[in-house]
Amino acid sequence: MIRYLRHNEIDKTRWDLCLEQSPNALVYACSWYLDSVCPGWEALVMDDYTAIMPLTGRKKFVFSYLFQPFFTQQLGVFSKLDITQELLEEFIQAIPTHFRYVEIQLNEHNQILNPAFKVKKSKNFLLNLNKPYPKLQKGFNDQAKRNLKKARKHELEIKSISYQDVVSFYRQHKGRVTSGVGEQDYTRLLHLLTQAWEKKKLISKGVFNSNGELVASGVFLVFRSRILFLLGTSSESGRESGAMHFLFDHLILQFAGHGMTFDFEGSENPGIARFYKSFGAEKVHYYRLKINRLPWIIRLLKS
Repeated sequence: MIRYLRHNEIDKTRWDLCLEQSPNALVYACSWYLDSVCPGWEALVMDDYTAIMPLTGRKKFVFSYLFQPFFTQQLGVFSKLDITQELLEEFIQAIPTHFRYVEIQLNEHNQILNPAFKVKKSKNFLLNLNKPYPKLQKGFNDQAKRNLKKARKHELEIKSISYQDVVSFYRQHKGRVTSGVGEQDYTRLLHLLTQAWEKKKLISKGVFNSNGELVASGVFLVFRSRILFLLGTSSESGRESGAMHFLFDHLILQFAGHGMTFDFEGSENPGIARFYKSFGAEKVHYYRLKINRLPWIIRLLKS
């Protein structure tokens, strides 16, 4: 039986234990992660936390709705058991009707085949790091190899820096073109990164040029067998010197042969997608689910 639980009814110890035992677990669904990106989140829980689904809700005017929080690529159903079509549909149908509009992203193991549901495919890129670095490097395309050669020519250096500096650098160089992310979202991001740092799940790196200037930076989360690229960018100087290729190559070298997966957190932007694919990453799909229960006049505006 699937139960709908308000935030204060969720047993977070059982929640995280279920996630830990789920083959499709992702860091986004950890209770501490959800607490940071969507305070007050609710849930659907099957039986004694055999399967779980976070409900990330908000209210606009008089309507409650489900949305995908920033910095949270995939959620959906996580289960100790095999996720069958029947189980997936049972969870979707159990979403309370007081959520009048739903637009959420399920995880890559939540493949919806029923044409009755309105879904849209999105792309992610994953690189299996189970091979030695020289073999992984052979999978890099010419673009990546050129940029790495350029980076070595510019004598770039990678150092650990604070996650606060990564966020500040991102806001300075990319924040203005990142639509919809407000001050509150960055505050929640910093809270999230603080939690990840305290739990020793965070890697925070900066790339410096020969003059000691920061030209690129990124934060990466390590959860189970995944290294997840959460946030990062480069300056114009960093782009010209191949700094982001240099940073990603550094982490691939560090984790090569350790049975990990590099999760690039794919993009619908063709240029960014090409960058991820340049390392030999493979495309994986996940689904965006939309349910519209709004009154018909508002439904027309949202369709």
